[in-house]
Amino acid sequence: MIALAALSCAQPRDPLLGAWVSVGSDGTPTTYVFHEEGRAEWILQLSEATDTFEVAYRVDYDTSPIRLDMGPWSSGPLAGQTLFGIVELQGPDRFRVDFEPADPDGDGSERPVTFSEQAVTFVRRVN
Repeated sequence: MIALAALSCAQPRDPLLGAWVSVGSDGTPTTYVFHEEGRAEWILQLSEATDTFEVAYRVDYDTSPIRLDMGPWSSGPLAGQTLFGIVELQGPDRFRVDFEPADPDGDGSERPVTFSEQAVTFVRRVN
């Protein structure tokens, strides 16, 4: 019975799935929507309009910190690049991420090793 209770409290298989909104950042409000099958949307809420960009993503939960790569981007301000990132899960409804853009054919060596002041925190969007 105890093992069953422990299993029910475990992290979901893919805890990033769903919609996430940036918080506490001085930058443009950002939403990420992570779908199954490695597809995501990046939604920028600009003052004059909202832009949405679709992109592939890969996440590796077996590394510490978790690795998250988004790209290659085919349009928008990151066109022709991939974001190589690290993620810290801060609970079921909160994470922070730090990215470095680079050539999508690179080896990911640009990926941050630790979180910098550029890291952005996201909370799960509740409809």
